[in-house]
Parts: sequence; C-alpha cells; structure tokens
Amino acid sequence: MLENDTGKPCLKRDILVADDDAIFREVASELVRSWGYNCITAVDGSEALQILEQENPPTIAVIDWLMPGINGTEICRRIRAGRPRQYIYFILVSGRGGREDSVEGLRSGADTYITKPLDAEELRAKLEIAIRILRMEESLRDLNAETELFINSVPSILVGTDVEGRISRWNSGATEAFGLSRESVVGHMLDQCGVWANESNFEQNVQEVMRTGIVRQLTVPFTREGVPRLAGLTVHPIRSHVGATAGSVIVGADITERRLQEDHLRQAQKLEAIGQLAAGIAHEINTPTQFVADNIAFLKDSWSTVREMLDFIRGLSHDGNPGAKGPTEKDLREFQELEAKLDLDYLIREVPQAIDDAQAGLRRTGNIVRAMKEFSHPGSDQKAPADINAAIETTITVSRSEWKYVAEVDTDFDPELPPVTCVIGQLNQVVLNIIVNAAHAIAEGAADGAMGQIKVRTRRSDDGVEIAISDTGKGIPEEIRARVFEPFFTTKDVGKGTGQGLALAHTAIVKEHQGRIWFESVVGAGTTFFLWLPI
Repeated sequence: MLENDTGKPCLKRDILVADDDAIFREVASELVRSWGYNCITAVDGSEALQILEQENPPTIAVIDWLMPGINGTEICRRIRAGRPRQYIYFILVSGRGGREDSVEGLRSGADTYITKPLDAEELRAKLEIAIRILRMEESLRDLNAETELFINSVPSILVGTDVEGRISRWNSGATEAFGLSRESVVGHMLDQCGVWANESNFEQNVQEVMRTGIVRQLTVPFTREGVPRLAGLTVHPIRSHVGATAGSVIVGADITERRLQEDHLRQAQKLEAIGQLAAGIAHEINTPTQFVADNIAFLKDSWSTVREMLDFIRGLSHDGNPGAKGPTEKDLREFQELEAKLDLDYLIREVPQAIDDAQAGLRRTGNIVRAMKEFSHPGSDQKAPADINAAIETTITVSRSEWKYVAEVDTDFDPELPPVTCVIGQLNQVVLNIIVNAAHAIAEGAADGAMGQIKVRTRRSDDGVEIAISDTGKGIPEEIRARVFEPFFTTKDVGKGTGQGLALAHTAIVKEHQGRIWFESVVGAGTTFFLWLPI
C-alpha cells in the first residue's frame, strides 16, 4: 500500500514500462516495483498501445521514443486524441537529449521526458511529480463529477456559456425544458441550437450582460415540438479570479403554465371587481335608461297633439273652397282655438329639449357599456403601445358607482403624453384597485357625509410616464405602511377585501413592466399613490 498526501493508505498505481531494450525494461520495472508500484511491461509500441487502450489502463506510462511498430510520440498522440476517461501521465524516454527532440515529444502529448542511460533518482522524482499531478487531476475530476451531479439535480434550467457565447454547460433541467440533449448543444453558439429562434435579441442580451457585468432578467419565447412557450431566465456574468469576463450562467424555468395561471388570476380578479361593481353599474345604466324612457313617453304623448294639428291643416286643403286663395276667417278662428287648446308654444319649447335629453341619456348609457366592454375584455398578454389617459378615463367611468356618493373625481391629464408600451388590461386593474381603495378610505374618514376628492394626474417623467392618484381619505397609519404591498394583507373587514389588490398591483407594475409603485400618506389628510412606467 502507498500513502497519499494526507498520510492515508491508497491503492498501488499501475505503471507501464514500454521499451524494446530488455535491459532498460528489466531495470526500470524492478525499480518501479521496489518503490511500491505495480509494474506492467510492453516490448514494443503496438503492445503498449493495446495496454493503454484497455478499459482501466495504467495511469502512468514510461515509454521509449523509438520502438518497433509504433513509436512513443505516436502513442501519445493517439491516446490524447482518444480522450480516455482517466488521464494518463506520459514519461517519454529518449536516447537523444537535444532541445528539438524534447519539444517534439512534449507537443505529441507527453508530460515530461527522461534520457538514457537511466537515472534512478530522476525516474523516481518524475514518478512522484506524476503522482501529485494525477491526484490533483483526479480531485478536479471528482469535483467536476460532483458539480455535474449537483447541476443536474437542480430542477431549474441552467446553461453556461464561454466568453464568446458558446454553450459549455447544459443541465438536465434545460434538457427537460427545451427537449434538447446536452450532446446536441454543447459547443454550439446560443443562436445555433434552435431554441430561441423567435427571440433574435437573446444572444445579444447575453453578450451585453458579459460586457457590462449587470445581471439581466428576461422573458424569452421559445418553441418546443412546434408549441410556443415562455422561459423566465436570469443571465449572470462569470468573472475570473482576476476580474476578466469568463462567460455567463443562464438560470430560469419554463414559466408557460405559471404565466397562464397568472393571467387566469388577473382575469379572475377583474371579474371579481366587475362583480363587486355590478350593482352600482346596473344603477348607473338604469338612471339614464329611465330618463330616456320618460322623454320618449313625453314625445309619444305630444305626438297625439301634433297629429291633431296636422289633421286640421290637412283638412283645410281637402274641405275648403277650391276657388279660394287662402284660409277663410272661419278657418283662422278654428285654428286659433285649436292652438290655444293644444298649447303649441309649450310643445315647441319642450319637444327639442326632450329629444336632446334622450340623446344625452343614450350617450351616457353607451359610454358605460363601452367602458365595461373595454375593461372586462381579456385583452392580450403582450405589451403594446397604449393611450394611458383614455385607459384611465375608462376605469374612472367603470368605478363611478364606488366613488360618486363619497367623492368627486378630478382629472389632470397631460395631453402631450406619448403612448406607453404596456399590458393595458393590467394597468386598468391597478388603477381600479387604487381608485376603489381611495373611495373606501374617504368613506371611512368622512364626517357628516362630507364629499371628499379623488384626483388623477398624468405627467411625463424623465424617460417614463407618472400616474398619481390622490385622495382626501384618512391616510395610512405609520405602523402598517411597510406591509401595504404584502399579499393577503388588508385592514378591511372580512368579506370586504382579500388583500390581493395592491400586491398584484406591485407585481404588475414592478415585475411585469419594470416600473415603480410607491405612495405618500398623511394620517387624517389623505394618500397619494404613484405609478411610474417606462416608455
């Protein structure tokens, strides 16, 4: 038994001594055995190559440069090209000590060389060096195997690249997500493996992370078996011990199902909000509808009067004297009597007003229905340029039944506001949640039924758009401000709030739109929520 660097016993190593010189072969093998190694001998290059190509070959080979059949340098080249699982340390033996010969031997794949005649101490020193190097190589191999096991045991996607963007790591999570084996992608550029064919900027984003050193989160579409899917990926730069860029690590997961669940949750919340607003919206629609009905009833009643007058006028043309040039005095008296009876002045004054009022009621009903249709539509989950002012106006209309009895809503929209790239349905829901919360805060803090005020303002802010929603409610106590955006946190009574509104608002603005949401509050005076979205 031998001892390793820690003093613990380890198995003897097998050492191959290959030389066609029987004396050298015998002397070297005896020395090797005397130092505690197992020795295997070969008389020529062909036998040596056969031994080294076995399943478990010797890990150290002392081989002669010039042998019958295959020489030592050719053996080195073939073994290195074959990439055996176990590293073999080559000590090349040469009767020539020239610099050119040593350089040629090292370039063939040998680790070191010794010259003839054999120097026992030199050979022993070379073997000790070989043992140290092999132990380090084996430790690295074990560490690499452990790392691979750890990487492949991680269920998430994990992809590594070198500094040029060539794939160097591909774990089982990536294989499961993308349906591509490690062997089919390692060594290829990111844009050559076919996964991100729908995302032409992906490799560019990875290169940007390696260049700047700034971690970047990406939602990347990809296709598996012809089905479009989504991956949520985070790209990390890898730096060497001297700070140079060494590559990148891409971690993440297939978020297709999660995104669908989030979309369903958002739609469910939207439908819940619509359900809560339904009674008020029904009232909002009923009021102008009743107004239209009353005016139409008035017009119907008025028509009988107008018709009586028209019948009288038509009768003049049929019953009068055909030779007369105009109505008689009798006709005029009857017309004046009918005019007084029917009160034509009243009809002339009120009928146009009734028509205008009916049209206004219909417009009001149409606006409510249109706002509800826009608000409740599932819409696209993809970002697109949108008119923020128009979207907020729609949400204010939909929520009118929540605030009209407790507050007046004033708007101050920037008419020069540029279109904002966003998921407009998510923004509508966020604004609705904040306006409804503002109305509730005003109602809880109002004294003697006094009307409060909600003000909605939009402004251009740096490279984005800022939305501010203020109320004159009771404000947010200092002790709960840190928890406002926590899921399921609510100060409302049971059945009046789930605590999800502001939590989902935070997710939608910060995570989905890379924006910001914050608030300022004064107890007893009110609260202002701010939303900032990049353009």
